[in-house]
Amino acid sequence: MGLRWGFMGTGRIANVVAKDFKIAGMNIQAVGSRNLDSAKTFAKEHGVSDAHGSYEELVANPNVDIVYISTLNYVHCENALLAINAGKHVLLEKPFTMDAKQARKIQKAARAKNVFVMEAMWSRFLPSMDAVFEVLKKGTIGKPNLVIADHSQYLPPEVSTRMWDLHTGGGALLDLGIYPISFAARVLGLPDEVLAVGRLAFEGMDEATSMVFNYESGAQAALTTCMTVAGPVTATILGDKGSIEIDNTFYAQTSFTVYDNERKVVQRYDTPPVPGTGRQLQALHAEKCIADGLIESPIMSVEESVDLMQIMDDIRLEIGVVWDYEDQ
Repeated sequence: MGLRWGFMGTGRIANVVAKDFKIAGMNIQAVGSRNLDSAKTFAKEHGVSDAHGSYEELVANPNVDIVYISTLNYVHCENALLAINAGKHVLLEKPFTMDAKQARKIQKAARAKNVFVMEAMWSRFLPSMDAVFEVLKKGTIGKPNLVIADHSQYLPPEVSTRMWDLHTGGGALLDLGIYPISFAARVLGLPDEVLAVGRLAFEGMDEATSMVFNYESGAQAALTTCMTVAGPVTATILGDKGSIEIDNTFYAQTSFTVYDNERKVVQRYDTPPVPGTGRQLQALHAEKCIADGLIESPIMSVEESVDLMQIMDDIRLEIGVVWDYEDQ
């Protein structure tokens, strides 16, 4: 029997994930919200036994083994620490935190409490992404030299208010940019140099950012993210023997084509459907890691989440985004 999950937060993504959990037969034991009515509504909709009107009550529930956190970006760190200090394992929505300093706090606390923590980078556990990295492992396209990826969505203030709120961690970089950044780092490793330019909105958060990762090997990544246009949301990996072109939406379960250097098709991967959105796969992985006695995932380690937050800190420094708790 699987672990007993507690959901911290009842927003849109929490509802999507809860449906995926149900498809997989996973056990959502409890839900917590700052509003008891919201928790009760969520519990009724998803067949959850325990509804709590505070996060403190949720993590104190003795029947909860692991907490899935989908609260706003700016409280990820404090919410994760609340669960960790209560001795609960944690699956924390991306972006992991607001900055690398917060990410290190979570890492230190989790190690002290000997509990499992993982960033909910769900795309890493999808069959299509497994297939992409199998192509790379086989050497079909040779050595990867360039990654090009976009994650741009049309998200004006009337569509997504929180994305335009600097205080809660708004902007394109954290919510959208994390996908191409994480993808590029998985393909090429951590960059030796990060270059970025951004267009800032009236509140000081980035509404569009373009990034280049440079590597001593000569490899590069060219990444874009924007929340005022609907972009292609595709990704390409170019190697010295060919390329992989991943279709929209590149970080979800999707299709891709492998080409040789003559642009001839070597392989076509047509996406088999996954149940729901596939977000249950990351949670099943978390359960297996815990059953195996691990406190970090070999696929999405906390150490890597810390490194990715440091990259985003470097990007923010370059484009001039400052969180309101940081020194100006």
